[in-house]
Amino acid sequence: MSDGTTDTTIRQCAQTIIEAVRRLGADSPQLPESIRAPMLELLKRPDLKELGVKRDGNHIDWSRYLYYDGELSITLDNFPKGKKIPPHDHGVWEALAIYNGRVSHTVYQRNDDGSKPGYADLTVVDDRVLGKSDFAMVAMPAEIHGFTALDDDTFSLTVVGGHYKPDRHYFNPEEKTCVTRRPRATT
Repeated sequence: MSDGTTDTTIRQCAQTIIEAVRRLGADSPQLPESIRAPMLELLKRPDLKELGVKRDGNHIDWSRYLYYDGELSITLDNFPKGKKIPPHDHGVWEALAIYNGRVSHTVYQRNDDGSKPGYADLTVVDDRVLGKSDFAMVAMPAEIHGFTALDDDTFSLTVVGGHYKPDRHYFNPEEKTCVTRRPRATT
């Protein structure tokens, strides 16, 4: 970048995260802190919304791949204001950092073993409003989250360590229920 805002490239961010995963392991409790810094550095780029390649988002209409190599993806995602994304799982870890706007974001841990169809007992482990440059990660044992954008023009930088499972669990924590479906069917 020539404006001096940041010298971080998307490739540098991806390489730093890949190295952290290689060094620590995908299930390491130190992984969130190791990938937070490169993500926050990338958020300083004022041109992120102008970059990337269109991606079919799971719950959203506007998403761009900034980086993809089959094992790691970095996307920029626009969350429509007021659209409630119900609590769901991924099958992989996912980190997000807010580029613009605010998101009401809740992370859950599943307490039951999933053996009773349609039943799920969840505990909230993180419930907060994420604003510009705030970071959150969902990973086992707390890899369930739900969110709602609170502002127009809300964007998240999202990093995923692997492939989302095609069929996911969608939860209603108050009723202690869950259903299995494909993400696009929930929009």
